[in-house]
Amino acid sequence: MFRSIALFLVMLSAAGLYPALSAQERIGKARGKIKIAWSELNTKNYKIEYEAVIPVQTAQKIGGELEDILVQYQGLFRFKSSKKMLVRFMDSENTYEQVGGDPRMAGFYNPGSGYLVIKQLPFYDLIPIVYHEAFHQYLHSFVGDVQIPIWFNEGMAVYFEGMQRDEKSKTRALSPKLIKRGKIRMVKDAINTRTQIPLETLLKVTHEEFHDKENEALYYSQSFAVMFYFMQLSRGKAALNYMKELKKTGDPEAANTKLFGKKMKNLKRIEASWKSYIRKLDTRQVASK
Repeated sequence: MFRSIALFLVMLSAAGLYPALSAQERIGKARGKIKIAWSELNTKNYKIEYEAVIPVQTAQKIGGELEDILVQYQGLFRFKSSKKMLVRFMDSENTYEQVGGDPRMAGFYNPGSGYLVIKQLPFYDLIPIVYHEAFHQYLHSFVGDVQIPIWFNEGMAVYFEGMQRDEKSKTRALSPKLIKRGKIRMVKDAINTRTQIPLETLLKVTHEEFHDKENEALYYSQSFAVMFYFMQLSRGKAALNYMKELKKTGDPEAANTKLFGKKMKNLKRIEASWKSYIRKLDTRQVASK
């Protein structure tokens, strides 16, 4: 019966009475890749290659946001790249994929090419992605071609992703006192139900384990919550010491000693302190204390 129906559909298709199942695929192939025409914008610290169809004002807005978040990175970590950092700003899904973009993500940093790549989105969605991915780029520039533990890399990127502007100030500058905390709610719930990831496990997590669909959201949120704890209590010094050691030795275990002591002797004490801190933390979307 099935073979008869299939044969009938093939006959209809051949007669032009029924569209072939691959018609959409053929249209896609005929359309092919959109040709990319580039424009360029240079800011003080960034070289931005953007598609010519993107309004220059939009590219300038992104350039301004990059410069503003860079001020925060540099203020905390006292490092300035000797070269301009590279950015590609794509207009469409088609062109974004041509330069290596994953359609499931709106931006990425490629340590091989050195490019931060983003695609067009409404600013309220795009700006946090810019802050997040630009930190990956800055961190790589700081430490060099060494293995960066994913929990630290993503935890710090999410930290900067949530940085807000102080609307009460005349300059509306970004403020490290105004960090979105909504993602920490998940961690607080996990701590209260004893389902949080043990810090010993978090520190050893692989890239594949981190991005496991079942636990990915908690890995991101808890990495952020751990670095939020260190950033707030040490005003960035703990993260800076970690980054310096990673740059010096290229050894994540050596870098861990800057946070948790030699042979991780302070791990349990810090974990208990961290859990207590998170339980008491005001996790409204933005809180200043």
